[in-house]
Amino acid sequence: MAAVNFELRGYQTDALDTLRTYLGKVPAMGADTAFYDVAKRPFIPAPLVTPETPYVCVRIPTGGGKTIVAAHAVGIAAQSFLQVNNPMVLWLVPSTAILDQTLNALRNLDHPYRAALAADFGRNISVLTVAEALSLSRPDATGGACIIVSTIQAFRVDDTAGRKVYQDSGALMDHFSGLTDAQTARLDKVEGTHRPIASLANVLRLHRPMVIVDEAHNARTDLSFDTLQRFDPSLILELTATPQLKADPRKGTVPSNVLYHVSAASLKAAEMIKLPIRLETETDWKKVVGGALDCREALEKVAKAEEADTGEYIRPIILFQAQSKSKTDPHRLTPEAVVDYLVTDKGINRDQIAIHATGFKELDDVKDIEAKDCPIRYVVTVQKLREGWDCPFAYVLCSVAELSSPTAVEQILGRVLRMPKARRKTRDELNRAYAFVASNSFNDVAMKLKDGLVQGAGFDRLETEDLIKPHERLAFVEEQVGYVHESDPLPETPTAKPADVILAMDRLPASLKARVKFDPVTRVLGIERPMGRDERNTMLLSFAKVEGAGKVIDRLFLKSNAIQASETPTDGVKPPFLMPRLGFMRQGELELFGTDHFLSLPWNLAECDPMAFADAFTITDTAHAGELDISEDGRTFIDFVGTLQAQLSMIIHEPAWTLPRLVNWIDRGIPHRDITKPAARMFILNAIEAVMAKRGYSLDEIARYKYEARRKMADVISTLRKERETGSYGALFDAEADKFATSADLSILFDEQSYDYNEPYRGARRFHKHYFPIIGDLKPSGEEFNCAVYLEEHSKVAYWLRNVDRKQNSFWLQLPNGKFYPDFVALLTDGRKMAVEYKGGHLEEQAKPKRDIGQLWADASGGDCVFAMPVNNDLKAIDEAINA
Repeated sequence: MAAVNFELRGYQTDALDTLRTYLGKVPAMGADTAFYDVAKRPFIPAPLVTPETPYVCVRIPTGGGKTIVAAHAVGIAAQSFLQVNNPMVLWLVPSTAILDQTLNALRNLDHPYRAALAADFGRNISVLTVAEALSLSRPDATGGACIIVSTIQAFRVDDTAGRKVYQDSGALMDHFSGLTDAQTARLDKVEGTHRPIASLANVLRLHRPMVIVDEAHNARTDLSFDTLQRFDPSLILELTATPQLKADPRKGTVPSNVLYHVSAASLKAAEMIKLPIRLETETDWKKVVGGALDCREALEKVAKAEEADTGEYIRPIILFQAQSKSKTDPHRLTPEAVVDYLVTDKGINRDQIAIHATGFKELDDVKDIEAKDCPIRYVVTVQKLREGWDCPFAYVLCSVAELSSPTAVEQILGRVLRMPKARRKTRDELNRAYAFVASNSFNDVAMKLKDGLVQGAGFDRLETEDLIKPHERLAFVEEQVGYVHESDPLPETPTAKPADVILAMDRLPASLKARVKFDPVTRVLGIERPMGRDERNTMLLSFAKVEGAGKVIDRLFLKSNAIQASETPTDGVKPPFLMPRLGFMRQGELELFGTDHFLSLPWNLAECDPMAFADAFTITDTAHAGELDISEDGRTFIDFVGTLQAQLSMIIHEPAWTLPRLVNWIDRGIPHRDITKPAARMFILNAIEAVMAKRGYSLDEIARYKYEARRKMADVISTLRKERETGSYGALFDAEADKFATSADLSILFDEQSYDYNEPYRGARRFHKHYFPIIGDLKPSGEEFNCAVYLEEHSKVAYWLRNVDRKQNSFWLQLPNGKFYPDFVALLTDGRKMAVEYKGGHLEEQAKPKRDIGQLWADASGGDCVFAMPVNNDLKAIDEAINA
């Protein structure tokens, strides 16, 4: 299993935030309504499981880091939904190979998966196999997070007889002592008695486990859900690249409730995967192998140069896809035949080759394929590699036979997509994957690779159109030392200042500055060896103030990377799109305007009035938690969450509540990075005392309803926080409005590599002025769509871009309670930049803060920027803003 960076990528954080939001809404709205509120799609209950059970899926394509998301999700569920510090987790994986890898990672104190758990539960974590859980002690089950990792096959049977997880065990007897009648009633009994079976299945049922289903597309049958319902799960979280999206009655499968979908664009922007895939086809299999070998040799030279510059070691590996044996065809290219050709004809050392196919498991003997002393450069297989095998050094896929189906591709295609260290390299050759396939049809192979990306890796069909590109037979070798690629001259204009060029050169990072030259006489830029895409972006930002430099740098980038020539749009190279952001002058320096300019931290919450909680918190007594009741609109419902939390609280025999202990319990469940613990606890103490004084509640009564008290306390603190932020924000604008300005130095550069979105546009209307080929998060109809059409057809708009909400590389302006991402940004024909935010008529009044900050940004730019907010289909407001 590849090493996973501890720092979460933006899309992983977004997925977890979405899960946190959803689970936070479930107590008040129910699993179904909360799902529709967050995902804007109907909720489909899991079959056979209690319908109110939260059942959601996070869809992350291959290479996106599903397991690190799962590890963080445990703490989020415990805090936002279960309201416990000791969750029971049943972590289901599809195979024993992945089980072993997941166990090893979760038990390794230095592994990011374990670190994710430790961030929420400290050292109070138990990670067990099913065999170990058969003797699980009660203290381990209740003392912290208890995670049981298993395949679903270990539990999935029609008849439970003979399965140890369902059998009475003396080692588990302690879990069932001292139970209440309500607890005992929920458990399976020894036949003919009222005694609960002392089984692992009953222990799980008692603890209402959170179920994590890894690679959930492998566990979609009624039998799988019948198995899960035996444990009475508190929630089910699926993680997969390829969820079931439609019901299939023939197979007994139901759709997953996809709560969050990660796009290929998100993985690309986060530098997680190698794209595009460079494809070459040839009818002669020996030429196919030769091309792959040449590519790998060239990549290794580039990798050594990369290591010399950055210190990162990479040893490119080829995955050979051979043919299976056949009794009727002795000439098939089996793994043995491919290896014999490599060794005998190509002179490759046998110790550099590992076969992993029927009868061969040589990868099992390789302890660390990424180690510098590991010789493996070639892996030969048929279809499936060892399940869970993952090596980011795999760069080249070579198939010596015609690809028969997407299924034949998807098994190993994902193996060449993962980016080493999840970080783009300075040399673009190392940011791509390569495929060499024996075939007489490039288009057929390209289509099968695209199908493999969709069906196996979980990519969107629309995204794959630009992910398979022809491979050009160009050498990747480093050019001779000292060779300099030269640019066109920088344009000479009346406003061109030599000092701007000197300042731009000084801003370059040391490693890039050492390779970039500038001749002040000829005004020509030069760079040693090809310019990487990230280096191009760095230069564009550094030279933002140098008039005309953007086009010169872009042409130098293309010139120094001949392989990029095939990707140049037929209508010419687009001008760089840099969007100035709003700055605030502080101590003589213009800084990107953010919350630290109007908020002082930490916030002393203890100074706030605690009566807000006393006014908000009331106890509505009911006879029993989970009692059948009738809602106001006449629907019958069960208080699923109240029942669940009551059951979990009964597992631990808690000592009597004291005021300090209740304060500490409430505080632990409310995240507050902007508040010190002493200040938070003082406010909570004052709030509890205030509600006791105002409403006459006793401490025991509040403790009995502690979950509701904590939810209400969190709401009150959130409201107070927003009031504080709004007041401080407004005060800054009133007092220091003259300190705002824009600058090229604070620009954001729009680059296709980092353009991130959730879903690609799927409409029939074609757009030609959108800055990138794919449009993100634009619905094919509606008022925002009409606004996009208006920009597309506007004579003064050169290019426009859908500015996706809450993405790291999107344009934003600071609001008092968050960031404002305008719906569209545009590059006008006269060089000005425009931001456009569309609002429906019913939202006009609440959009005033966005209008104010947008207009301030435009005013602060000195005429370089334009802001428009058309309302209720009045798109002429865009013309008025442009012509003002």
